[in-house]
Amino acid sequence: MKKGIHPKYEECAVTCSCGNSFTTRSTKPDMKVAVCSACHPFYTGKKGRVIEAGRLEKFRKKYAGVDYGQRTKDAEA
Repeated sequence: MKKGIHPKYEECAVTCSCGNSFTTRSTKPDMKVAVCSACHPFYTGKKGRVIEAGRLEKFRKKYAGVDYGQRTKDAEA
């Protein structure tokens, strides 16, 4: 490897939005992340349906009056 062309590889403090923090090594001195292993549903085993339910309700409210060209049972009769 050539000397003097590589970035400095040092300890890095990582802070999650959930409040968890840990140290690792990186070329940056500190990082802020949105999801870590302490709050990610895959690692915690929790489904996280509260967030998904809110998104689903928001979608249903946004497109409540939209007709997609589908026939209802009342219109077929």
